[in-house]
Amino acid sequence: MFKNLDTKDVSIRPFQVNKNFTHNNNDSGSGVFAIKAISGSFRNYDSGSDTVVNIVSSSLSSSYFALPTWHTTNNSFYRDFSSKPSLLAGSGIISKQNRELNGTARIISVAKNLYGERIKPGSINLSATIDGITFDIRDDEDGNLYDNAHSASFAAFKSSSFDRSQGVSSVAATRGSGSEVGNVFYDQGLLVITDTGSYSNLGDQGNPYTLKHQATRTIYEYEFRMTANANEFNRTTNISTTKERSGSVRIDSTASGSGLNDFIYQLFPLGDQPTGQGTGSFSAQYTPASQSESFVTSSDFYPYVTQVGLYDDFGQLLVIGKLGKPIKLSTQLDTTFVVRFDV
Repeated sequence: MFKNLDTKDVSIRPFQVNKNFTHNNNDSGSGVFAIKAISGSFRNYDSGSDTVVNIVSSSLSSSYFALPTWHTTNNSFYRDFSSKPSLLAGSGIISKQNRELNGTARIISVAKNLYGERIKPGSINLSATIDGITFDIRDDEDGNLYDNAHSASFAAFKSSSFDRSQGVSSVAATRGSGSEVGNVFYDQGLLVITDTGSYSNLGDQGNPYTLKHQATRTIYEYEFRMTANANEFNRTTNISTTKERSGSVRIDSTASGSGLNDFIYQLFPLGDQPTGQGTGSFSAQYTPASQSESFVTSSDFYPYVTQVGLYDDFGQLLVIGKLGKPIKLSTQLDTTFVVRFDV
C-alpha cells in the first residue's frame, strides 16, 4: 500500500557539527605539518640554493622550497588581498583583520580531511615551544592569531584598527613583536605565522608544537510527515493473518525461456520432491493463500503499523523507519507518522 507525499510534508534543515582534533609536530604523516616560507627574488631562480623543507614519515614523503612557498602565500592571501573576494569568503570581516606578511613566515598546513568544510573560528589552540619558551597561540574568530599571554595587548591593538602604537609595541622588548602572531585561513586549513620575532622559529627541529582545532561539517536533517487518514490503510500484508500462515507467491514457469518469470522461480526453495542428497526439483508454481484467520474478519480488527518505508519515483526502497512499538490505525482519526534522519 503506497501513498504519495505532498511537498509541504517534506522539510530539509541544515545544521553544522564540529569535531575536535589534536596533532603535534610528529604527526606529519596524518597531514599536519609546518614549513618555512622565505622571501626573495624569482629572477634567475636556482632551486639548489633555496631552503628545502623535507616532510618524511611512514606515510608521507615530500619536499617544499621556501621561496615559492612564500610567493604563493603572498599572492594568495596577502598581496592586494582586499581586492580578491574569492579569497575572503568565510574569512571574516576585513576591517577586523590585520594581514602583514614579512620576509619570512612559518605555515602550518592542515589536511582537508582534518578540517572538513573549514576550521571552526575560535577553536585554534596552538601550544608551541620555541627556543625553550612555550607559547599559547589562539585565534580571535576573525582570522587573526595572537599570543594568549598578551590577549589584552592584542585586544587594544585590534580595537584601535591595528594601530602599531597601541598594545603590540608595549611588549616588543620581551616577546618580539608581541601579541600579534599571524593569521588563520579557516576555509583553507592554513595557519600562517607572520611574526619575525620570538615566534619565527616555530616548527624547527627541537621546537615541538601541538595544534588543537575543531573541524566543521554541514549535516542535513530530512523530515517526512506521513498521514494515514481515517479508514485508510485498513488492510495488512502480514503473513500471520493468513490461514495456518500459508501465505505464498504465485510464479508460473513457462518453457519459452523468454521472460523473467522463466527463471525467477528458481530462486525459491526446492519443491515437494526432494531426494536423499538434499536436492530435488523446483516447484514451478506456488499457490497463494485463499483464506484469512478468523480474527481478521472481526469488526474490531484494524491493522497495526510497525514500520514505514520511503520509496523513490521508481519504486526503490530508500529508507525504513521502524516504530518503537506497533501503532494501531484509527477508524475515526487521522494518524501522522514522522520519519527524521540526518545525512
